[in-house]
Amino acid sequence: MINDELVNAVTWHLESAAFSATEINAFRPPADIFQMRMHYSLYVTNLLSAADMVKDAHGESFETAIRESLHVDNFSGEAVLGYLRELRNGIVHRGIDPTAGGEVIDGVVFAIAPPQVANRSGNATFAAPTRRLADVFRHCDTAMKPVLERFLDPMLFAFTLVPPETLLAEARDALGATTHMPDWAAELARENLNVEMLASARRHQSEKLRSLLQASFGSRST
Repeated sequence: MINDELVNAVTWHLESAAFSATEINAFRPPADIFQMRMHYSLYVTNLLSAADMVKDAHGESFETAIRESLHVDNFSGEAVLGYLRELRNGIVHRGIDPTAGGEVIDGVVFAIAPPQVANRSGNATFAAPTRRLADVFRHCDTAMKPVLERFLDPMLFAFTLVPPETLLAEARDALGATTHMPDWAAELARENLNVEMLASARRHQSEKLRSLLQASFGSRST
């Protein structure tokens, strides 16, 4: 069940990030400043939440691979990841507005990346690796997703190979643990459980996550 929870949670975070990325690419003047701030904030918090969940499962080897993937121009991967993380932390915990400044490029309003972000104590600062925040996001999205997929691949493979009897047993246990469902509804659900339906649902979930991992920034599927 641990694999199931991780696959479901990472899918949720990446789908949320992908939804916000499509919005980030589509703000036309006069842009709604509430919507801009919301989607820029949601994008970075969801991308890093997905990465943090995989890091919890795989440890330092994943963190190292992410840092190595993020190098760009004169910025090390550690510097880029530090900027992204402290931007997220500032948004969530310190009220940073990632869209305080903006410019119009080809008819689309883009936020200017905050030039520097600091950690909570203020003793470490990280500079923006690009002028526009969407370009930071695009770079991180493109670099991090292949690493996420590589580390998730064995889990996704195992996710679709759960034995039929295990699928049925887990589904029945889940129904039994659902306290808000009337007894007659739970019994009806148990009677209609079948292996093909459960296996199909898992295949769909696996394919959905792979599609999100392979999608480009601003797209919700490949």
